[in-house]
Amino acid sequence: MQSSASALRIWTLITALCAALLGCALLRGAAPADHQGQTALEPDAATQTAESFMLNQPVDLEKIQVDYLYRSDLITILYPLYGSILDDFTIITITNTNPSLVRLKVLSEVQGYTDLSMDTVTVAGNETLEVRQNPRLISSKIENLNVQQPAQFHLRVAALQQGVEKMLLEETGETLVLARRDFPWGIPGMSEAEIFELLAAMVTPNDPKVEELLRAAADYTESGSMWGGYSGVEGDEDGKVWERLEAIWRAADEIYNLTYVSTLVTYAPGDIQRIRLPRETLEQHAGNCIDLSLLFASAAEAIRLEVAIIGIPGHAFIGVRTDQVGDRYYFIETTLIGQSSFERAVEMGNDEWQEVGEAIENNEPHYNWVTIADAREKGILPLPWP
Repeated sequence: MQSSASALRIWTLITALCAALLGCALLRGAAPADHQGQTALEPDAATQTAESFMLNQPVDLEKIQVDYLYRSDLITILYPLYGSILDDFTIITITNTNPSLVRLKVLSEVQGYTDLSMDTVTVAGNETLEVRQNPRLISSKIENLNVQQPAQFHLRVAALQQGVEKMLLEETGETLVLARRDFPWGIPGMSEAEIFELLAAMVTPNDPKVEELLRAAADYTESGSMWGGYSGVEGDEDGKVWERLEAIWRAADEIYNLTYVSTLVTYAPGDIQRIRLPRETLEQHAGNCIDLSLLFASAAEAIRLEVAIIGIPGHAFIGVRTDQVGDRYYFIETTLIGQSSFERAVEMGNDEWQEVGEAIENNEPHYNWVTIADAREKGILPLPWP
C-alpha cells in the first residue's frame, strides 16, 4: 500500500505540473490585441510539451510487458496480401504498467528473405497497444525460391529514453518460407471458398508476357487489332467477344505451342499445389488445368472482359461473360489447348457447366467460383512480380 500511495503522490505532482504548463500556454494564447507581436503557444504545441515532459520521466522497464505471435510459415505467392486479406504476419502486444508514457521501437524481419519492418509507437501509462507488422519479401530473393526454405523470424523491441535505446526484447524463432509457386489449400481461419478466391492474385493481366500474347492474338482477328471491353450488344450477337477469345486461343496454340500437362489437383486442406504463373506457362509452353485457367483468365481480364475461374473436384476451368447485361457465359475447357479448336473447348466447357452448375450455385464442398472483378474489389490484386 505504501508503494501505491507513493506512486499516487508522484502522479498527482506530475499532473499538477502538466496542468500548470497547459494553463500558462492558454494564458499566453489569450494575449490582448496590442500584444499580437508575441507568438502564442497553440494547444497542440502545449500538448506536445506535456507529452515530451511525460516521455522524459523515469520508466521502469520491468513494467513493460511484450507478447507476440507470428506465422509458422510465409506464403511467398500470396505475400502482398498479408495484413489485408490474410492475417498479419506478426502481432506484438505491448502493455505499459508505468504511470507515464513510454516510446518504443519495434522491428521484425524474416532474416535473409524480407526487408526490416519498423514502427515507433507511444504507449500511454497503464495501457496496452497492438503493433501489427508484415515484413515485405525482397524481390530478388523470390526468383530462386524453388523449394521451401527454413528461416529465422527475428523480433526486437526497444524503449527510447532521451534518444537512447534500451532493449526490452530480442528473440528469434523458426518459420518456413514456402517456394514461390507453392499455393496452400489450407490456411488457418479461412474457408475453402475464401482460399479458392485467392487464385485471383495469380491472374496477372498487366504482365508483359500476357501483353505479348495479346499482340500475337491481334493477328488472328479480322481487323488485325485487339480491343478491350464489350460492344454493348447483348448475348455477343455481333460475335466480338468470341472473336477475341478465339484469337487468343489460336495464338496460344499456334505461336506458343501450349499443351496441357496432367497433375493432380486435390483442394484438400493441408495440401500444397505448385502453380505456374501465366508468364511461366507461356515460357514453358505447358500447364495443368489451373495454370491454363490463370493464363486465359489473365488474357481475358487484360481486354476488360469479365472472367471467372470455376473449381470442381480435381479440376478447374473458366467462364467469360458474353455481355454486361445478362448472365450468359462462354465456359472454356482450357486443357484442350494444343488438341482441339476453340469451338470444341467451349462445347466441352458448356457441357461441364451443365453438370456442375447446380453444385456451384448450392455452394457444395469442393465446388467453387471466383469472379476476378469481385476479387479485385475485395483487394485481391495481381501479384507485383516478377
